[in-house]
Amino acid sequence: MEKNKLEIIDRLISKIAIYFVRILFGMIVIGMLFVNSIYLYSDMPDFRLNNGWNYLGIFIGLLMIGTFAFFTDFLRKKCDKKYTNLILLLLYFMGQIGFLLLVPIQMFSDMAEVTKIALSNFTENMEYLQRCSNNLPIALVFNLIFRITTYQVWALKVLNCICNCVTIYFTYRLYENIYGQKNRLVLIWGIAFIPIFLYVNMVYNDIISTMLIVICLYLMTKDENQKWKKCLIPILLFLQFIIRPVGIILIIAAMMYYGLKKKSLKMVLTILIVFCVFNFGYQVLESYMIPKSEEKMEYPVWSYIQMGLNEAEFGFQDGSHATNWTAKDVIDRMVELGPIRLLKLLAKKEYWLWTEGTYQAERYSFGVGTKEQFYYDTFLTQQLYDVEDSDFRNGLDYVMKGQYFCIALLACIDLWGKEMHKHKKDLLLYTIVGIFCFYLIWEIKSRYIFCLYPIFLVMATNGMQKITNKIKLRKDEENGKI
Repeated sequence: MEKNKLEIIDRLISKIAIYFVRILFGMIVIGMLFVNSIYLYSDMPDFRLNNGWNYLGIFIGLLMIGTFAFFTDFLRKKCDKKYTNLILLLLYFMGQIGFLLLVPIQMFSDMAEVTKIALSNFTENMEYLQRCSNNLPIALVFNLIFRITTYQVWALKVLNCICNCVTIYFTYRLYENIYGQKNRLVLIWGIAFIPIFLYVNMVYNDIISTMLIVICLYLMTKDENQKWKKCLIPILLFLQFIIRPVGIILIIAAMMYYGLKKKSLKMVLTILIVFCVFNFGYQVLESYMIPKSEEKMEYPVWSYIQMGLNEAEFGFQDGSHATNWTAKDVIDRMVELGPIRLLKLLAKKEYWLWTEGTYQAERYSFGVGTKEQFYYDTFLTQQLYDVEDSDFRNGLDYVMKGQYFCIALLACIDLWGKEMHKHKKDLLLYTIVGIFCFYLIWEIKSRYIFCLYPIFLVMATNGMQKITNKIKLRKDEENGKI
């Protein structure tokens, strides 16, 4: 009887997740046809009606899809060797290195603060960690790298290049786990997805966190895991959580997956126990590494939530962080807004977050337009100074949004119809739903959903595969083969 109840709950949650994500991606596609969610370099979000350049970007995105599909088919027929994927990833790695040399941006914002702490061996700028203690893990990672190499920040950027390659490879393998077949299109699409390429200049926790997430998803959806791999999953889940605390969503999704799909209470308990034990150890380390202050320095959870409910910039960081925000203050703000204004605010912030389409790559890869941000000048950096009117920045922005629109469109196609491995895809859906719900209340930036791009690429690739299969089926019928 208990098992039957569990199966009923499982089916109900699965239906809710699939319909929720269908609606989400449907709204992304429909919305992006008419409204352009943009990031202003005054550091705030905005909306504008689409212009001809937006539609040209979508057209270029569609052309790229056709090119990817043709190139994938060409490789399969003419060059389907074991080392083909390795060659593609090596070329991609070299391309990223070339980009770093052409756009030698210096650290700024949070990444500058974290890098400064790591370079000083935790002797300078510690007041930043007292305010934002969640950045201690990434500062420890950077400090370890600085201890073993003399190339400092350049070593971190090369690490980004490696992590991007690993992420794309495991996205390719994740597709194989979910859909039961290999498809090099997901690998090629990952290589050609512009925001990923540009993000190598973003020396922070996003790229490392995304790599850990996709490895976790790969291991959890693998049919025959060896014991050591099963032991590795809870550890990696914890690591991605401390690198970026929003990773708690993946831990919850993993426990739902093992509890509802795999019926493995043992694995659920293992994940929970490992999390509690490791988190206790981490808290001890944090109290040792971060010096105590007489005054309260760390921003409380309520500060992030109140910022997520600011009406002027609909949840975007507005500089109102403070240590004295309380739960009562947040409730008072919600009461002041009232149900209609609150719903309007939540709709605007989620729409902007999920349709901005570039993860703010143009800011974090090219800087905010000052010449001092670059180690040296190149022909490309000269195109980046006028942030609002740079043809290069604006053109790239339109193309990135066109790519993102196509990914959302194909993901919509993938979300309809029966799937052989539906229970594995539910893990991906749980993660998307969890991230959506989390950012209903939290402060937002479009880079905060960067970690989901491997899931988007996997679903979009299968959407393309469905279209390809239907075209082939129709041709076979016309030629009398069926």
